[in-house]
Amino acid sequence: MRFLITAGGTREYIDPVRFISNASSGRMGYALAAAALKAGHEVTLISAPTALKPPAGATFVTVESAAEMFKAVKEHFARCDCLIMAAAVADFTPARPSKTKIKKDGGLKLTLQLKPTPDILRWAGRQRRVCTAHRSKIVVGFALEDRNLRANAERKMRDKRLDMIVANTPAALNATTSVLHIKPIDSDWIEISELHKTASSRRIIREIERLFRQR
Repeated sequence: MRFLITAGGTREYIDPVRFISNASSGRMGYALAAAALKAGHEVTLISAPTALKPPAGATFVTVESAAEMFKAVKEHFARCDCLIMAAAVADFTPARPSKTKIKKDGGLKLTLQLKPTPDILRWAGRQRRVCTAHRSKIVVGFALEDRNLRANAERKMRDKRLDMIVANTPAALNATTSVLHIKPIDSDWIEISELHKTASSRRIIREIERLFRQR
């Protein structure tokens, strides 16, 4: 299979030196890329800034913002068999970023106006095309939920027309282990007890391979 995997937390710049981001370490996306490579697949890894070294053998694409990630996904999407959106893409970006550094003024109160970023996962769920004569693309999303985890994740899965959703809590951010809840489109929820992300990523790749064989 040809995997397209996103990882890391995007940066949305307020001015040339300050940005909005999140606590994502990128570990899950990088672990998924390594697991797919180990299983014999081809991998393109699109990564926002992280402190991680990309796995050997992956085609590596670096981006910073949600807009840059969207552009990269669109460029590589047509060729993939499976897109895994493991990146923590910002939901909002500054509406009018400053071209120069904003100076601190003792009496200044800064109001930051935000606008929504492109919904990459929604776009992918609606733009999938047939990759071969018999099989269509698989699109996998992640859901980070702090309440009603499975219900909210299933709603996201339906709304964005996904083949699989992987849900976890904010405790997974910047952690080496996590509890995962996986919902393939054709079966019930699968819960993976707290494992290192290297091990849980292998389970996710196997589930994707199963779905792909059925196409």
